Amino acid sequence: MVGGSIAVLIVLALTRPMPGVNDDRAAAHSIAVFKPRMVQLPRQWVGYGTVRALDSDDIPARVGGVVIEIASASKAGSVIAPGQFLLQLDDQDFRRVLDSSSQQLAAIDAQLRSLLVEEKGLEARIELAQEDASLIRSDEARVREAVQSGAAVGRELDRARQITIAAERSELILREALNQVAPKRAALAAQDEIQKIIRDNAQKNVERCRIVSPIGGVLQRFDLEVGENVTPGQVVARVVDVTSVEIAIRMPASARGFIRIDDPVTVEVGGQTPRTVRTKVTRIEPEDDPIERTMAVYVEMHQTTDSADRLSPGAFVEALIESADSTAHTAIPRRSIRADRVLELVDGTLHSRPVIVSHSYRGAIEGSGVSDVEWIVLKVPLADGIVLAADGGRTVAPGARVQPKESLPTSEAGAATR
Repeated sequence: MVGGSIAVLIVLALTRPMPGVNDDRAAAHSIAVFKPRMVQLPRQWVGYGTVRALDSDDIPARVGGVVIEIASASKAGSVIAPGQFLLQLDDQDFRRVLDSSSQQLAAIDAQLRSLLVEEKGLEARIELAQEDASLIRSDEARVREAVQSGAAVGRELDRARQITIAAERSELILREALNQVAPKRAALAAQDEIQKIIRDNAQKNVERCRIVSPIGGVLQRFDLEVGENVTPGQVVARVVDVTSVEIAIRMPASARGFIRIDDPVTVEVGGQTPRTVRTKVTRIEPEDDPIERTMAVYVEMHQTTDSADRLSPGAFVEALIESADSTAHTAIPRRSIRADRVLELVDGTLHSRPVIVSHSYRGAIEGSGVSDVEWIVLKVPLADGIVLAADGGRTVAPGARVQPKESLPTSEAGAATR
């Protein structure tokens, strides 16, 4: 059994299949390579935000009423001008209040004029009463002297005294009537002010029944029809001015020391037809959000209503902000790095080399010899003369023998792409 086992092993060893030889192993792979170098690059920051109109208005109804007229331009999407008529509410009730207050003011004015005449009459009668009382007092004084000299009796003095008291009483009554004129005038003046307030409010309510647009722009919403009842405070329309918009871009809080006013901003709007708009930083929020650890950068833009490339309020955008300060860094294409490692070409063989990533950069780099627009900036620069594989190990593995070929320059690559 032992001998048979040994014989079986010998037979199996002699008849085992031999592995084939890869004839292509000796041939080197042809891959694109490039030599990274130090370049001056600004620091870029990517943020996201929503477009908001700087001037928009929800138009409310200031008074309640029934819609009796709607303008032909009062439709969603219509371009309207400031002060343009939108709709008319029934104002008959307010007009009746206006007429009533006007009549009340006319009546009060007539009472004031009558009171003025009465006042002048009382003043004249008081003057006459004073003169009459003065004469009667003189007569009483003469009677008193006559009684003292024995030329008259006491009854005559009593009669003279009664006449004097009657004259003084008449003068007192007239003075009381004159003193009542001022309170009556004050009461009428108060009623006049009240009626004026009622009249002014009624006039304003009549004017408020005619609703116009306070700003110019595009009518975003209008859902009313003739005959509908509108309550005070109800929003009847919304107008949005699309000519001036702003974007509140949320950025990482670490960007605060790098972003300044007037730094260039590239706004990218997605959709079926993506487009790019270039602008600059307008304002920077002074405080950071401690929860999200972000800061807000504001961008204001002015555009025309009929522009095909205008930004619509409410659109979600991506913004790329470049700081004004630029420093020298080693930049490599994003596709050349994989798992924080690059492939370095040494003596015709690829070797894996670790790198430390600082941040990313978007845009073409003139004179780099590579047509890529997505770059990785390294924290530790690479030494001069290092040759890296442009593809980063997606077609070849570390240890492979390769035949290097230079990458196309940016201009030639762009022409080839076109």
